[in-house]
Amino acid sequence: MAKIIDLVTNAGQVDVTKGIVEEVIKVVPELEFFDATTIKGTTISTLARTSLPTVAFRNIGDPVSSSRSTFEEHEAECKMLSGRAEISDAEIKKNPLMTADEQCVDEAVATLTAAGQTLAKQIWYGPDAADSKGFDGAVDLVDASMVTKAGNGTDNANTSVWFLCNGAKTACGLLFSENSKILGTEDLEFRHGDIEIKAKKSVLVADESAESGFKEEEIEYVVGVEPGMIGDLTSYAAFHVANSKQLMRLCNVTATTGLTDDMLRDCIEAFAEVNNGKLPDAIFMSYKARKMLRKSRTLTLQIKSGANAQVFAPTPVDCDGIRIIATGAIVNTEATVS
Repeated sequence: MAKIIDLVTNAGQVDVTKGIVEEVIKVVPELEFFDATTIKGTTISTLARTSLPTVAFRNIGDPVSSSRSTFEEHEAECKMLSGRAEISDAEIKKNPLMTADEQCVDEAVATLTAAGQTLAKQIWYGPDAADSKGFDGAVDLVDASMVTKAGNGTDNANTSVWFLCNGAKTACGLLFSENSKILGTEDLEFRHGDIEIKAKKSVLVADESAESGFKEEEIEYVVGVEPGMIGDLTSYAAFHVANSKQLMRLCNVTATTGLTDDMLRDCIEAFAEVNNGKLPDAIFMSYKARKMLRKSRTLTLQIKSGANAQVFAPTPVDCDGIRIIATGAIVNTEATVS
């Protein structure tokens, strides 16, 4: 199965564009990990196997019982992700160490990094806790039976750990409409134009619920323009969970509950039991959660050449061979799951 960088390569995009995407996936691990594929249009419906067919021994002459797998249907809808990269002529002149083209590439990296971070947060939190106009996330798509609580939680001080299988067609992955650009990368070809200079002001708008009949609202307005380089970004993307049983959430993780290997192993075993022995491909968590896990591990003696011996637990990279991935998209301020 392809990754985002493969889709960009297959689309025949230039080496500069591939280089920009390679820089972005270094800081947005979701874009490096998840398989990705393109679909026709913006919506797709798929079937995921929920149980295996029955196979049994029989005596000679006995009839063979027919049996079939059972499936559940899942739908995904790609949502439009848009942004604009701008760098004024004045800003370009203030940085003589870089050419105009180099500064445009640098701004493209920044814009696509922001797009990647927006996409990553949407993957986990969906419309309710991320962007209300975005696609459904893991919290919306996980099966209720695959949610485990680490504790009773602390209001707005919780985090989650996610266990999942990778695969845009069979498990969890990213979808992009083939009618759009992958992360909008092809659109980021800069053109010279007028950059709007905006300011904010408060205005009164009608509000029947207010005692006065009005409420104060902040709006943006254009006060002028300045020449510069402009690159637009537009893409249609979705997080697709083809099998909701191949996604598990350990929620209500706090400083009080901590995070240990035993907690992770309990989830891994529960995951395998539901999925006929199949283990998750990765465990995603916040940086704070990874720190709690590190501090729970046994200290080991580390001796470096020419340095004093140090005793510490290395940063966790796996649990029983299952890759641990820390991401800034999973927050430590989640509401308590009751």
